[in-house]
Amino acid sequence: MQFSIITELKNRKASDVIVFPFWEGAKRAKAAASLGSFDAEVKLPIETGDFTGGEGEILLIYTKGNKEQRCLLLGLGKEGEIAHDGLRLCFAKLAKFLIKHEFLTVNLVFPHVAEFRGMTVEEGLGHIVTGLLLSNYQFGYHVNEKIKKLLEHVTLIGVLPEMLTIIKKCQQISEGVYLARDLINGNAHEVTPTCLANLSKKIAANHQAVSLTLFDKSRILKEKMGLLAAVARGSAEDPVLIILSYKGAPRVKDHTVIVGKGITFDTGGLNLKPTGSIESMRDDMSGAATALATLATVAELGLKKNITAVVPSTENAIGSTSFKPGDVFYGYNGKTVEIGNTDAEGRLILADALAYTVKNLKPSRIIDLATLTGSMVIALGDGIAGMMSNDDKLSRDLITAGENTAEPLWRLPLFSPYKEQLSSDIADLKNVGGRPGGAITAALFLQEFVDHVPWAHIDIAGTAFLNKEKGYWPKNGVGFGVRLLINFLERL
Repeated sequence: MQFSIITELKNRKASDVIVFPFWEGAKRAKAAASLGSFDAEVKLPIETGDFTGGEGEILLIYTKGNKEQRCLLLGLGKEGEIAHDGLRLCFAKLAKFLIKHEFLTVNLVFPHVAEFRGMTVEEGLGHIVTGLLLSNYQFGYHVNEKIKKLLEHVTLIGVLPEMLTIIKKCQQISEGVYLARDLINGNAHEVTPTCLANLSKKIAANHQAVSLTLFDKSRILKEKMGLLAAVARGSAEDPVLIILSYKGAPRVKDHTVIVGKGITFDTGGLNLKPTGSIESMRDDMSGAATALATLATVAELGLKKNITAVVPSTENAIGSTSFKPGDVFYGYNGKTVEIGNTDAEGRLILADALAYTVKNLKPSRIIDLATLTGSMVIALGDGIAGMMSNDDKLSRDLITAGENTAEPLWRLPLFSPYKEQLSSDIADLKNVGGRPGGAITAALFLQEFVDHVPWAHIDIAGTAFLNKEKGYWPKNGVGFGVRLLINFLERL
């Protein structure tokens, strides 16, 4: 979607529709911007109460004698009461309405800034543009009839030219979200470890400040990453470890490492997932998608930060050489792990990636993202991601970022007595505990591989992939976490 801006209503060009924002008044809707020659057109539906200006309310009317034949009234709710995400959601709803009716070119009158209490003009514009962009997405469906026409051009009326930089930034961040969604939604036979490696090569080639190190199967074995290698044993696809580094501040030591789980399809291994659970398991690389998309977006934005995305990637497939329950393998840090369940594979590949990061990449902090446990879905549902961390400041900063982007995090405890569930008679650790506190025991397992580096584990099992759309989150791959991480990194 392209954007342009003009300062005055009279200077607009013809479009499929013009949109005017309204507040919900005590008695009747109140225009949130100048109506120009449309004042008479909107008078009747407001006086009759057919349009009240309620938050997210939309009314389509037809006009004569104007540059547009159609006019949309968009309700923003009570004046001064709309929340940051409420503004995003209003314009997300608008975008869906426009797409449904195939209104592809839009003149959009910007609301008066003074009426956004507690919100700057920059914030308001960013929320409006983000709401439009995040809803203007579809994955390339394989059934032609399902392909929708998306918004092509929006002209923002009443916006100063210098605000184009804000719009461009919103577009760059939304492109990162689109990238994550596309990776999650793609066929598992196409979005393979090799595919993720090739994407990383493209990101590095497109940005001078980005460098790439790839470990193939032989290098993984040479580095004694026994846990990643074990999970990969049953797959015809070779595993990879991706280390994609962006140096936006080469003279600064501060370094954030984002580790993303990259299981490109999860059968569960020999502990096979049942029908009803296995069908969507192409989403088990959502953490990897978020990590790579965030790194690409950071490079596009040119942030003055040092950030590395580390992605251990493999399939968890079934074959004659698959790893088996009861097997013991060495991790990169030398700890031995008994396999209690082959469907607890994500923590295994993360363990090697985390241990390698701690030893070799000199991280100031580590954030890992993974669709790790069904327990987290049961605990928090599909609207909140769970987080566990060994560092209070890191936790607070991530929670604040999630509040800013409406990607909420809820911190759970790293309750050390639960670690007893991971004890093994034949190894240092077992890769599963009991059913109680499963999300916590998974994080306690990962903690064994981060030493004392500030670290946060974000379990996105519930938020990465939705069964139905919610607001500006589409059905299937969401891209949860990209905007959150960008917000967090900007404020470091």
